[in-house]
Order: sequence, then structure tokens, then C-alpha cells
Amino acid sequence: MKLVSLAALLTLACSASGVAAQHVQFSLNRGIPGLRLGSPSPLSRRQAYTEILANNITGGLYFIDVEVGTPGQTVTLALDTGSSDAWLVAPNADLCTSKALQGYYADSCSTTYNYEKSSSYKLVKTNGFKIQYLDGSVASGDYISDNFSIGDVTIKSLQMGYATETVRGTGILGIGFAANEATTKTYPNLIDELFNQGLIGSKAYSLYLNDRRSDAGNILLGGIDTDKYIGKLDVLPIITDSVFGEDNRTGPSAFVVGLSGMSLAYTNGSNVNITTTTIKTSYPAILDSGTTLTYLPDYMAQQIFSEFGTVTDARKRGTGLTLIDCEYLNAEPDLVMTFRFGNNTSGRSAIEVPIWEMVLDILQGYEDLLPSNLPWEHACLFGIQSTGPFETGGSVSSGNFALLGETFLRSAYVVYDLTHVQIGMAQANLNSTTSTIIELSAKDAGLPSPSGVKEQHTPSSTASSSSSSSSPTATSSLSPTGSGSSSSGTGSGTTTAPTAAVTTEAKNAALSSRPGGGGVWSVLAAAIFVGGTMVVI
Repeated sequence: MKLVSLAALLTLACSASGVAAQHVQFSLNRGIPGLRLGSPSPLSRRQAYTEILANNITGGLYFIDVEVGTPGQTVTLALDTGSSDAWLVAPNADLCTSKALQGYYADSCSTTYNYEKSSSYKLVKTNGFKIQYLDGSVASGDYISDNFSIGDVTIKSLQMGYATETVRGTGILGIGFAANEATTKTYPNLIDELFNQGLIGSKAYSLYLNDRRSDAGNILLGGIDTDKYIGKLDVLPIITDSVFGEDNRTGPSAFVVGLSGMSLAYTNGSNVNITTTTIKTSYPAILDSGTTLTYLPDYMAQQIFSEFGTVTDARKRGTGLTLIDCEYLNAEPDLVMTFRFGNNTSGRSAIEVPIWEMVLDILQGYEDLLPSNLPWEHACLFGIQSTGPFETGGSVSSGNFALLGETFLRSAYVVYDLTHVQIGMAQANLNSTTSTIIELSAKDAGLPSPSGVKEQHTPSSTASSSSSSSSPTATSSLSPTGSGSSSSGTGSGTTTAPTAAVTTEAKNAALSSRPGGGGVWSVLAAAIFVGGTMVVI
């Protein structure tokens, strides 16, 4: 299948304003990666291949087109809440110039940045950049600075990594805490500079990935959109003393909340509780847009696997993926998984995830990669996997954590507040077509918890207008366009690779054939508001 890139669309607000900049806005595109064919190299980490394959099949990850340098060079980056560095691929990077490496990693370079063509480029530190992700993959090179433009908004002299050695063909836009940067001395990253240069009023943003079968979602920097969630926005503290913390740094380093439990509600009304261990009252759970699936501590994952009769492909050269019977989509159409967070003291929240977000009927055409002795006629990819392989593979010292990726995040509206070290979380109002924006300010005592809509939005046949509490807005129609570029993964080790195995038309037809299917195409329309002006890219 030929890789297809989604071109960014830009729409400016209908009026400018002389008010000091408080918001900025950009858009992201959901990629359509190809599938890595055949078996992984025997030297590849099992958990790395598992997430790589999962991302390739699902067409996950969200990408943004930006311009770097003077004059601007268009670069595609993958958005990642699970890391904190922005880094670019050099045109002379080893992966870009070596056919052997391209074959080994089943990836090639997408858009690259050439510092020799920019008059605003500066070298910050030679060989200062080296980042390793949870799956063990590494990118390394220099730290540089250059102008970084998102639509009509330009960040002056943003520090970034310049990768000359990489296993990924596309760079990453990390939007986490500076304490998680891949350097011994932290620096102002993208979110810091947006605030420092007066482009947003608070170091905070809201992520709304939307229904995986839809074609739109958004990310809003510096604000909350109350039309995008149901009920109250619950506020949770970010956990700092977890496996993700940095011993030699102060403050939080990742978006970690306490996962206190889960339950399953079947179509017939019966319920099953999924418990944590008796040692811990909750597990640290990182909210990571750079991970396609959701990974739970093995103790919890095995309870769920047993409940659903799943099969994990543990063959020596297998995929490592946990699979489930697709029949659950027909037999249990109303089954819901509820994730519970926090406690009565620090705050509580619960997010319901429908079965069709977790039972992914997207393996048509890839049966040759699966075990031949599965106990069902039709296998689906399970949206929940175990963190156990991360521990056995040596990436972390303990698997007692959760990594909540897209299969969870699409059901939640999440506000990441770096200023007040808090997370806002509510049930997503899927397929919302309107906006009511509340600006956030660093001067606030904490993250506000305004109420959203009363019930799930029901899409109408006509487009709804957008509204904002602070400024006029403009809406844009976003659709996938363009072709021919490669893509790569993000924070927790996802990568994409080109393939010619299945045509786009055939795959889309297969994906749409069952309730758990749905198109691969999805565009994430991001919103950053600048004072009285809204810019959509």
C-alpha cells in the first residue's frame, strides 16, 4: 500500500485583534502508515515491534506540518505528549542515506530539514542530542535553534534536536514537561516558548482525538472547549513520584495520573471489576498520544485477557500482539470498559470506553502475520496490551505502570496543564461540530472545571457553527489530501513503514465492513487562539 500524507489546511479568523496574544492554533493530520511486512529482525525488541505493527495496522498517530528556518522549510512531525523534545531529521541522517538501514528498519526518510538553507539557524551543542524511547529506539545528533512556524505564528529561536542518526524517518514534536527533555540541562521547549513569547496565556492545552471512525478532532493550546466533553471536567493532580520521574530533576516529568481500577459492563447488565494489586491502591498511568494502543500492568491485563479469552502471539518471530475474537463486536455491542482515576482526597474521574474502540477489526489482508491456530474464525487486534514485555525486554525496571494511548484517549477529553501541574479529564462528546472556548491563564489558582454539554452530541446533516466565549471563530472543512511521503512514530516507540501489500481502496473497504471497522482516514484539526484571533491550520 502506498503511503499517503495529509496536507494541512489553513483558515484564518474573520478578524484580527489588537489584544495581547493569549492563544495560538494549529492542526494535525492523522497518518495512514503502511504495514511492515514479514518478521522482525531477530535483533529487534519484541515490544518495539508490537507497537510498531499495531500503529502500522491502525493508521494511528497524528502529524503536523510546520515550517522551520528562514526561509521556511516544510517539515512533518508526529505529535507526542509522552516526550518533550522537538527534533528534526537531517537530510544526511544515516537512515536517509543507507539502503541497508532502510531495509533493516523498514522505513525511509520523509521530510527533512537542511540547516545550510536557513539564515536563522544556530548550533547550540554538537552531539548534545540523544533520546531513547520506551521501546529502546534512539535518535541522536546536535542541538540547534531556528525559527519555528505553525501557520501564521512563529516561535523565534526554538531549540530542537537535529538527528543525524535515527531509526525513524519522521521527526517528533514532543509537548511534555521540560524535565523530560533528552539533555542534562533543560531548556525552554515548544510549550515553554509559546508561553514565554506571549502566544498563549498559560502552558496548557486540550486534546480531543474524537471517535476513531470519524474524520475530525482537535488540539487547543491555551484553552478549553466545553462543547467537546460531557458533564464536569474533573481535575486530577499529576503524579511526580512515579517510575517516570527523574531522580536528578525537580518537578514533574510526565503526564501521569493514578489509575485506581477498571470495570467491564456487559450488554446483559452484568459487571466485572478489574482490580489493582493489594500492594498498590493505584498504578501510575501516563497519558500518551504517541502510543497507538493502551498498555496496562500485567496484573490487570491478564485479568482482562482471561475475561475475554484473548490470545497473545508469543511465537519466537511473531508479532507479540494480543488478539481477540471479532465476534465480541456482534455479541456484545454495548459492552463498556470504565477506567477509574484518583481518589476521594485528590479528585476522581471515570472514562467509559466502548467495545468498538478496543476490538479493532482491521487485520484483513494481514492474516499471514498471525498464528495459524487461533481459536476463532475472525481475529481482531485488541486495544489493550500488557506492559510486561517492556520489563522483560529491559526498557524499564518495572512493568507496574499503565500507558494510556489512543485507544483510551479517543474516549476522553484531556486538558494537560503544565503551569498548575494538573490534568483535566472528562468523557468526550464525540463528533461535536461546535466550539465554546474558555481561555486559560497562568494567573488562575488552578485548572478550572467548567461543565461541558449535558449529553452525547448527535451529529446533524448540516454543519453547525462554532462559537467562542472570547472571540469570533472560523470553521474549516478538512479532508485528507496529498500522497507519497513516509511517516514514523512517536514517544513510546511507534514507527511506520512503506509497503505495497494491500491497496488503499481494498484496505478501506475491509475496514468499513464491520461495526469495529471504520475508515483509516482522520484529520485532527488543532486550535490555538491568539487573543481575539483564531487560526486553524
